[in-house]
Amino acid sequence: MATWLLALDTSTPRTALAVGRIDGDAAELVAQATHDDRGRPASAELTARISALLAEAGVPARALGAVACGLGPGMFTGSRVALATAKGLALGLGCPLFGLSTLAIVAGADGTRGPVLALLDARRGDVYAAPFVVGDDGPERLAEDRCCPLAHVLADLPAGFAARARAVGPGVTAVADALPADLRARALALPGADASGLWAAAVRAARREAPADVATVDAVYLRASYAELGLNTPKRPPYRSPFV
Repeated sequence: MATWLLALDTSTPRTALAVGRIDGDAAELVAQATHDDRGRPASAELTARISALLAEAGVPARALGAVACGLGPGMFTGSRVALATAKGLALGLGCPLFGLSTLAIVAGADGTRGPVLALLDARRGDVYAAPFVVGDDGPERLAEDRCCPLAHVLADLPAGFAARARAVGPGVTAVADALPADLRARALALPGADASGLWAAAVRAARREAPADVATVDAVYLRASYAELGLNTPKRPPYRSPFV
């Protein structure tokens, strides 16, 4: 029996949405949307965008049989908003929730295939990174997601990987000059995740992985936030209640 799957990710500067059917070995992407959110928060429009996508696909929300959500790493607020939305849908519909690595989503962006080094700019001299091999069944992970300087990532790549792979993602621009010549020549700098990569990662997860525990699944940060590190400067003095 076919299952309707909704997938979403807002951990990069683009909101990616996809809805389609999975029926055994067959998977059909029915409707998709990728929104460029650079300079504005995705949270205010996410619910409306999901509603519009389901309407385009002709799928009422109650017909969904599964939800997949990018957990990060990436933008902290975006990851939390997407996960809260996905949890609400999964709990309300009583359907499974699959957590996705945003790096896995980025690896398959723009229909990329083959060996891929997915890169997101983590700032402060670091990248979020992981190597994958992307095939017709989605991104196969070769190492865990990590947050560290690019040099550490490159030093730990499988033998011969850099000579065959392409670097993909919004982190490419930030580290382009530091990439080996082979990787730099084939690099694909993108603003963020897209619906094609999201769908590929979601289908693979739904087929191969156990659903997440909706009560305990959390966003993946890989590093402390600026606020936690004490690097944020408040824009205004803290409010003090006159009653205490």
